[in-house]
Amino acid sequence: MRIHPAVVDAIVAHARRDHPNECCGLLLGKEGQVVEAVAVTNVADDPRRRYELSPVEHIAQIKKCRERSSSGSPAEVVGVYHSHPHTPAEPSPSDLREAWPNFLYVIAGPVAEGEDVSVRGFVLDGTTFSEAELIVLRVGADD
Repeated sequence: MRIHPAVVDAIVAHARRDHPNECCGLLLGKEGQVVEAVAVTNVADDPRRRYELSPVEHIAQIKKCRERSSSGSPAEVVGVYHSHPHTPAEPSPSDLREAWPNFLYVIAGPVAEGEDVSVRGFVLDGTTFSEAELIVLRVGADD
């Protein structure tokens, strides 16, 4: 999956901003590319250990994507992202239980001050996750 560098930067910034809680958001894209990361409120009961996308915000983004598509700028929700503030960027058992097929899951973590944050992608492959290569586009590269 191709991903714009601004998307990776936005995910990392969101993870740092919400630390020590897990952040979450939607990934918008088109034609095998992630072009935008949209921060969404984490409404989980325990946001330090889990994430749950605000359903209201999720539906609102789907509507915005439909409006963009009808005006000639195709976009759709192609995945979600969230952070693991204290653990590696690998799917947890709860991530697996709640995953949908054909969706990109991007995880950022761990989040430690002054340290790089790993950003990795995964897709549900049957009953397990497979790593999805995230190809970060060069600035100025063709969309």
